[in-house]
Amino acid sequence: MTGVVAGVLTVSLLAGCAQTKGDGKVETKGEEKTEIQGTEAVKKAEKPQLPLAETGKETLTIATMDNWFATKSYNDNLPVYEEFEKLTGVKIVWEAIPINDYDQVMGTRLASGKNLPDIFVIPWEANADQLGFDGIAMPLNQLMDENAYYLNQLMDKYPVVRSGITAADGNIYAYPGFGEGFINTAKELETGELTDPGANVCPNVSMIRKDWLDKLNLKVPETVDDWYNVLKAFKTQDPNGNGKADEIPLTATFNVRDIYRFGEAFGLYRSGNAECRWDVAEDGKVFFKDTTEAFKKTLEFLNKLYAEGLLDPEYATAGYDKTSEKISRDLLGSLSSDWMSNIATYNGNLKTAGVEDANWVAVKPIKNPEGKSMITNRWSVWKTAAISKDCKNPELAMKWLDFQTLSAQGVALTNFGVEDISYTKSDDGKITLTQDAVQNPDGIGAQEYLRSLGAWGQLPYPQAKEGYEVLWADQPEIIEFANSFTSDQIRQPFPNSGTKAALAFTDEENAIRTEVETNIETYCDEMAIKFIEGKESLDKFDEYVATVESYGLSQLLEVHQSAYDRFVAN
Repeated sequence: MTGVVAGVLTVSLLAGCAQTKGDGKVETKGEEKTEIQGTEAVKKAEKPQLPLAETGKETLTIATMDNWFATKSYNDNLPVYEEFEKLTGVKIVWEAIPINDYDQVMGTRLASGKNLPDIFVIPWEANADQLGFDGIAMPLNQLMDENAYYLNQLMDKYPVVRSGITAADGNIYAYPGFGEGFINTAKELETGELTDPGANVCPNVSMIRKDWLDKLNLKVPETVDDWYNVLKAFKTQDPNGNGKADEIPLTATFNVRDIYRFGEAFGLYRSGNAECRWDVAEDGKVFFKDTTEAFKKTLEFLNKLYAEGLLDPEYATAGYDKTSEKISRDLLGSLSSDWMSNIATYNGNLKTAGVEDANWVAVKPIKNPEGKSMITNRWSVWKTAAISKDCKNPELAMKWLDFQTLSAQGVALTNFGVEDISYTKSDDGKITLTQDAVQNPDGIGAQEYLRSLGAWGQLPYPQAKEGYEVLWADQPEIIEFANSFTSDQIRQPFPNSGTKAALAFTDEENAIRTEVETNIETYCDEMAIKFIEGKESLDKFDEYVATVESYGLSQLLEVHQSAYDRFVAN
């Protein structure tokens, strides 16, 4: 699809049964739920002129989960959105609901289909596409083509963005928000000369105690054999120096699948911000990771670690709070998978506990069979905000969303806050956070301070690389880590398949997933733990694969292949 011609095809909920006839029209088997709209030429969006509306004459209502910084509500029209009102001329009437109540409150309201706001942030547990199928969220294809200048500019450079927000019926029902991977600097959005940001600044990585390595004269591990030798040394050579054999060489941070990261040594990669079981081969064929020979090799390595006491006995019941507590007690030597942003927290907690030389650092991914360390970026396109069927001025709503999210002014406001309050800009364009932001008298961190102004929030916005660089200016090692990867070392993840994410399924496909997927995943998790802990011999791996196949794996593969093929086609 291009920005010139929008194929706006609103088809049956049974989209999996749709067939295209020679005349380009769509027919479906079974009952049609909505009208079929033909293809029509549309005028491509032009760069918007500010204000978007005559000041004080236009209002948009927005329903959203409230601010992550709980004491500053969007209902109070925070400084960032006061600036948006000055720039656009559009008055926002907020309907901000406490975060923990949003899904229930907004879910009930959407189900009723009555008195809806102009724009709403899609609840976490809602299916963004289904809201469109049900007629609650407006189809946005033509609105975007004609009114979303900045989004069209981004999709021209990164077609994957359009793929990531397109539903199984070919429509788009949500304006996206963005993680890392698309926006480098705010200024580029003004010039239109977009450059690839490269590796994520806040990736999911393995971490290790560099101070322990230094004490034992060891190097940061690069290969799977390096990891084994380091973990063995952590177990036997008392790196915390308390005279006790109480060190835990390795654990998971969030859940058991964290430790599958060691599969990278065998060419089986994690998928960015999701411990996704799916990936795609170079020939475009989707495969299920947990039945591959590479996964068997991963389990063999993990079984060796577990048998020798190098893997935390509690790895299978890991959770952030439990892991953080072990870190603060100076017991843990490495983490298989965690967010780069947690390094400062872990080091700070250890220093508070009296370990002055504590130094957690990120570890590059284990070298693969070709001897290359490959970093996987996060999946970074989310179906974030919808324009409701009750919106009285959808063109203005789309222009406002687009300006708020992807204009140079919008990116600056949502990433850095308000100029001269939370940041300053030098003559050469360099952005620096103010003293109030980095050393706030109320004792809050820089990101919390920015959120108190309305930045880093709930509405769609891009996590610009520049945003992280400014936020973490006092941690240059994080920036250096991201910039150390060459373009051929950066992998893009398999599309996420959550309710707001990229891989879109038809109702028919979701019915198969509901019937098959949970049983397969539960069985795979149970057996992986048994293999790792030696309760089942890996000689039975082929039997395990056969059982997974008997649960309907071939059907599940077909479903994911169809969804992936549609994603690529978009």
